[in-house]
Amino acid sequence: MRRLIIPVLLLAGVFVWLVLRGGGNRDLVYSGTIEARDARVGSLVGGRVLEVLVEEGDSVSAGQLLVRLDGDLIATQVKEQEARVAQAKAALDRVVSGPRREQIERARIEWDRAEKERKRQESLLAQALTSDEAYDAAAAASNSAFQAYDELRAGSRSEDERQARAVFDEAQSRLAYLQRQLAETEVRAPASGLVQTLDLRPGDIVLPNQGVVAILEPDELWVRVFVPETRLGLVRVGQAVNFFIDTFPERIFTAHVASVSARAEYTPRNVQTVEQREDQVFAVKLDVDPAPELKAGMTATVRFDAPASE
Repeated sequence: MRRLIIPVLLLAGVFVWLVLRGGGNRDLVYSGTIEARDARVGSLVGGRVLEVLVEEGDSVSAGQLLVRLDGDLIATQVKEQEARVAQAKAALDRVVSGPRREQIERARIEWDRAEKERKRQESLLAQALTSDEAYDAAAAASNSAFQAYDELRAGSRSEDERQARAVFDEAQSRLAYLQRQLAETEVRAPASGLVQTLDLRPGDIVLPNQGVVAILEPDELWVRVFVPETRLGLVRVGQAVNFFIDTFPERIFTAHVASVSARAEYTPRNVQTVEQREDQVFAVKLDVDPAPELKAGMTATVRFDAPASE
């Protein structure tokens, strides 16, 4: 039985090698590791943890609530600022609308009364029945009442409106800032994925800008391989490639060349021979076509098919 197993294994190994090599030396075969993009999320404001709603390994969707922080202090500031915004808006509306008709009419009546008193004092002064001071006071009162009436008729001044609008805009900006801070007390997933690391419990203190949850995005997979300079001409951006993983050696997975580095790595100080040029490698990033069998950390054997004319 052992005599049969060994030849079968050798034949299987030769078969896999031929598949990977494409039956000749024209193909390039390199190994790399499947990687996934991960996002580390946290809060811009920090605070005390109230709730932890997920655990490591959980699948989450974009926008899903992960952690809730205590936001009572900020919520109070938001309510106070909302009241200030309402006050500033009312003041701006008054300036834009201008005086009411009732105000203008009252000012006209006040001016009419003051003007009648001025004329009466003028008549008395002509008869030497009053003093110059009394007449001057009545004239000043009439003039002041007329100016107040004339200003109301003219409506609000443009500079008053600009000032009121500036106060309102400032109050709104402050409110938007506080609302943004309040929203930061809820840590949400920026994209769909898997919770990779999470070490929090209610009562913990989270610092501002501190990452608290790491989310792995399994749909954003790539493989990075290193191609020698002498074979780099066979690789181009957009090129379709096949790769294999150890768990499913008979399954062919696909990817596309996303980028080729512009600079070589592991370059000797002075390249003198063809053999040394083999030591110059360029990083090639491959975007992996999603498949449920693929996981971050798996080793991938990548094959670049060379042109048949080579």
